[in-house]
Amino acid sequence: MSAQTTFRYHRYHYLVGQFVSMQVAAVTGLVSLGYLAFGGYLLSRYEGIGVRSLSLFLGLWGGNFLSAAVVIFAFSSFGITNGAQLTQLGSQVPPTLQPLLISVDFLAGLFTVSGIFVWLWFVLQYTQRIGRREKIAIGGLGGGTFLISAANGLTGAAAAFGVIALQPTFRTSIHQFATVFEVLGTSVAIGVGIALLYTTATRHHPFRGRSVIGLSLAVVFPWLVGYLYQFGLVTEFASVSALRASALTLGLGGLWLTVTRDDLFEQLPASRTIGRKTAFDASDTAIVVVNNAGNVSDLNSAAQALFGAAELDSIGAPLDSLLPETVDGDALRQAEPITFELPAGNTVVEAAMTTATDDSGQVIGETIVFTDITDERRRQQRIQVLNRVLRHNLRNDLNIAQGYVDVMLDIDDGVEQYQDKIDAIFENLVTMGDKAQRTETVLAANPLSTDSTALSELIDNAIDSIDADIDSIPTTVTVPDGMAVRINPVVLQSIIEELLSNAVRHSGCSEITISYDAEETTLVVADDGSGLPSHEIAVLDNAEETDLEHGSGLGLWLIKWGTDSFGGTATFDTDATGTRVRVEIPPDLVEEPSPT
Repeated sequence: MSAQTTFRYHRYHYLVGQFVSMQVAAVTGLVSLGYLAFGGYLLSRYEGIGVRSLSLFLGLWGGNFLSAAVVIFAFSSFGITNGAQLTQLGSQVPPTLQPLLISVDFLAGLFTVSGIFVWLWFVLQYTQRIGRREKIAIGGLGGGTFLISAANGLTGAAAAFGVIALQPTFRTSIHQFATVFEVLGTSVAIGVGIALLYTTATRHHPFRGRSVIGLSLAVVFPWLVGYLYQFGLVTEFASVSALRASALTLGLGGLWLTVTRDDLFEQLPASRTIGRKTAFDASDTAIVVVNNAGNVSDLNSAAQALFGAAELDSIGAPLDSLLPETVDGDALRQAEPITFELPAGNTVVEAAMTTATDDSGQVIGETIVFTDITDERRRQQRIQVLNRVLRHNLRNDLNIAQGYVDVMLDIDDGVEQYQDKIDAIFENLVTMGDKAQRTETVLAANPLSTDSTALSELIDNAIDSIDADIDSIPTTVTVPDGMAVRINPVVLQSIIEELLSNAVRHSGCSEITISYDAEETTLVVADDGSGLPSHEIAVLDNAEETDLEHGSGLGLWLIKWGTDSFGGTATFDTDATGTRVRVEIPPDLVEEPSPT
């Protein structure tokens, strides 16, 4: 074969290779445009979780391979049809086009990394597995991979144009390190995404296994083809473009079928998780989730409010850090629910723990439901007290009255003294009835008020409502002028009336003092009488009455219940010098007098 024939033969193959490379690159570009068009279609056609992130992935993925196709088409048009020929870049490509081609190639590399991590973001959104930790992980791994890839591309571009001079071995080392890091970062992202999709398919039955394949094909095969070229396994541009076009076509077809045939955005596995999460967060019942180590994994807003704890401070902390010091976390693991009272306020809580397991039945922690049973306990307490009053006090008084009547029937003289005793019993029963009615009025009233009432006015009205017995007892009132409270006057005035009535009628006191402790927002009523019996105070402290331990009437309960209703506390201190009752008022219900 002559030299001329040989030249023509090689020239023919060169032109054919150049033509094929350009045509296949053009096909790759068209398929890439299909990704861009499909992304726009999703945005216009669908709404909901994952639509925007999948559309962004399609945009980046299509832009990535469209840019690569443009570069290969341009290189091929200048006769560069093989990666090994890139060393001829400076001699065969006009200088005016070199920066454009290098920058497009650089952007394609960044699109690859960005597209893969946006795809992972879509998977996390779609399966509703994205939280604060996942966002940090994606930001760290994705951001690090993106920066290293960008630095590698910029270094290569600068070296190619002679902006910087690098030793070949050093340049090779940088490129190898960046490539390995990029491969590891993107492979982790793809692996995690596929694993999440597979797990979701096994648990969420409308989401099928073929949907996993469809979502995975779009990213896996094009990603693998890219590294076939990058590692020098395939260097002919025509072959690279053909593999890319095939992989992209397969991926686009899989995505299309997954979205349209399998109703990707109608089945939404996230809806199940979101529904549970929404119910968890919106529940009025406090719920705390702990892991096997006894540390808090999650808690809803009701639990945060109940224990006065912030979410960030609680997650990861031991369960015992939430509970009162009197409650041991191990005690919650009993078969029966336990009850305890929170130290701040009069809140009574019932705690019930259930074991949490995964799909294989392995124990992964516990869920504890804390139910506020304060109102229920108060209702039980009121029923208990009223039952005792009707059953015990009323029955005893009537039995005594019946006894006096029997005596009066058997005697002729001295009837008047028994008549007086019967009158006193009936008067006491009428007083008890009035007190029961007043207690019912206090409990039925809204304890809070939008309007403020002067505390001194409530005290004066309470004093005026007590009969003339109080006129014989010196009463000292030291309450700052202008001090007001946003408490229903019916509630607080009834409490003050009962405190004064108890001091006047039952303690035998010779002096009463009413004062206000501004520092502790507390009203103090003190007398120098005989003091309350210890068993009466014990009944209030234990918050219940029994057949062996009960109070003598409704008065002290009216004070306690009324104070509890507006969030205050009533404490009784009695000794040989008398009785001091402190009614603590929540500071947010107090209006201090304006300074003069």
